[in-house]
Amino acid sequence: MATKKSRLGNHQSSLQKWQLKENPFRPTPPEDPEVLAKIFYGRDQELDNAIPALYEGRNVLIRGAWGIGKTSLILNLIYQLQQEVVELDEKMLVLYLSSIPGEKPVDFYRALLMAIADSLKEDPEAQDIARTLLGYSIQRTKTSTEGKVSLGIFSFSLKDETPSNLITPIANSDPYPLLIRQLEKAEQYYNRIVFAIDDFDKKDPIVVQTILEGSLDLFRNSKNRAFIITGRGFTDLQEATLKALGIFSEDINLPIMHPDDLRHIVINYLNSARLSHRDDCYPFTEEAIALITDYAQGFPRQLNTICEKVLRQAASKGYDEINLEAFTDIWQIVQQDYTHSLTPQLLNLLYIAHQAGGISEDIKDEDLAKLDAPTFVSLLPTLKSMEDRGVLIRREDEGGMRFLPSKLFQPPT
Repeated sequence: MATKKSRLGNHQSSLQKWQLKENPFRPTPPEDPEVLAKIFYGRDQELDNAIPALYEGRNVLIRGAWGIGKTSLILNLIYQLQQEVVELDEKMLVLYLSSIPGEKPVDFYRALLMAIADSLKEDPEAQDIARTLLGYSIQRTKTSTEGKVSLGIFSFSLKDETPSNLITPIANSDPYPLLIRQLEKAEQYYNRIVFAIDDFDKKDPIVVQTILEGSLDLFRNSKNRAFIITGRGFTDLQEATLKALGIFSEDINLPIMHPDDLRHIVINYLNSARLSHRDDCYPFTEEAIALITDYAQGFPRQLNTICEKVLRQAASKGYDEINLEAFTDIWQIVQQDYTHSLTPQLLNLLYIAHQAGGISEDIKDEDLAKLDAPTFVSLLPTLKSMEDRGVLIRREDEGGMRFLPSKLFQPPT
């Protein structure tokens, strides 16, 4: 009788052979800043600029393309800030907010109010707000206190509710007066308050501009609080408007990462799952890692996606190590699986992008006709949607914006 194949057995046997507890690679970073700190690598200049600015009550804008590492940077930054303020023996409240629903300033205020109210455990009014504020549900992913510094990680979602009494703040009421009152209470207890607002880069730049313009008092009226916000690229007019508003002391645009930095990220991820620490990329050989960091195109999320898929395939096939020969065989499978998962419309666009060396404002008329698009501008929503899915990689330079196919895409021969 033939021995039954055990897929999980083969997979786990390979991980044990490589001295790994699990496949550590994930497309998105861990939300626990303490865990992320063990994986994070690079961006020293950005940290050097942002941490003192936030401590001084100045606002920071973090910008960059999808997958470039904005969330990793902001999470690591608030963790490092917490650790450094602990050494100063000062009281600080750091709140990380992601996935804020809505597209108006009032939605922004409501999320801040919920987070600050949830954090003021000793204040009866704040706790009443946290229990009864309607329109959003709040999820507390993590809270930690070190010394006199409290750190809270929150995310939000919309919900429909009916108020139980007339004084309950509902979704259509103005939360701003309550927010200011709760902030004033918090500032009596904490020397400094920092809000880290992530996922703003997923909103339309016009929406971001509207929220910022409607929140000037909130950003400007206290030297004891600061905001760090992620965002995408803006038009020239929006850039001029942002500069005129004078909200941000530091405007940090994240560049693509150097292959050597990406290599160190691989080592850190592997060490997070290893039974004992190592300073190399095993089970990847250096030749294989050189190809992987090249294929990642400078983007940490692409790096993690590639490593996750390649390591899983290699474990299932029982390779002793992932050398150049093994990687070449596995890479064909990974590309095929990825390409077959795409719709014909996406494949058509990717093929045209591959043939043209990317899609940009100088796209040829015949290529626009093949895509049934009158102009490059009309293509932008589709291009940005594909960027959000990791199918396209956005590069920006003096020549403007260019969308390149992910190396995971296998062009037809």
